[in-house]
Amino acid sequence: MKQMKYKACLACLMAAISSISCKEDTLEVYHGDNYVHFTPGTDGSVKAEYNFATGGTTAETEVSVPVEMRIWGYLPESDFICRMEADEEGTTALEGDFVLPGQAVFRKGLAVDTLWVTVRRRQELLATDYTLTVALTGADGHVAAPSGYLKAVISVKDRLTGTAPAWWNTTRALGDYSDMKFRVFNIYLGRYLDSLADYTTITFEEEVARFKAWWADQWASGNYRYYAEDGTTPLYETIPD
Repeated sequence: MKQMKYKACLACLMAAISSISCKEDTLEVYHGDNYVHFTPGTDGSVKAEYNFATGGTTAETEVSVPVEMRIWGYLPESDFICRMEADEEGTTALEGDFVLPGQAVFRKGLAVDTLWVTVRRRQELLATDYTLTVALTGADGHVAAPSGYLKAVISVKDRLTGTAPAWWNTTRALGDYSDMKFRVFNIYLGRYLDSLADYTTITFEEEVARFKAWWADQWASGNYRYYAEDGTTPLYETIPD
């Protein structure tokens, strides 16, 4: 039975990385070793990304980003601990930008499990842009290898494209486009608005009127204080009445 499980696990891994060569490491599975590493993409790199401007509710300030881990060898018969640390090389994140657990549990019977890394949006909108490199430093009772798959790079952003979405120019309800105006509108909605399919002309104009009133209230409370290009006009005042 163990041999059958091993073959299934090995076949799954080889399908995922069939185009990648492990020249640096000799993985001697026939000696009974189990190898643990992050799951590489088709290009051989291990990457994850989160964009606060388009993901989740768009108002989130903290999320957990999944990084997949994988076993090459026999399926584990008991839970075991994998140890992690932030690698300074390739990391631009500041201390308060993330929470990395020093260890994660890889659960018994699984060929694939997940490391969850907490990342945070910086206070000023559209200002978050950093990377966090996570290094897998060891795994109890298992071998952390191959070396090429022991680091995962997480990119964290709060970014829009710099151009108006296609639907923006079909209405004048919001006025001239700006990334910041669109960003705050999405926070108000609690989601990234990619079309006006859920609105009629009238209901969208009503939504925008509620948004402008909401933003004015937020401004009075000291929130979302962003200005138009002249540097003096509150950005919400550029939304037509």
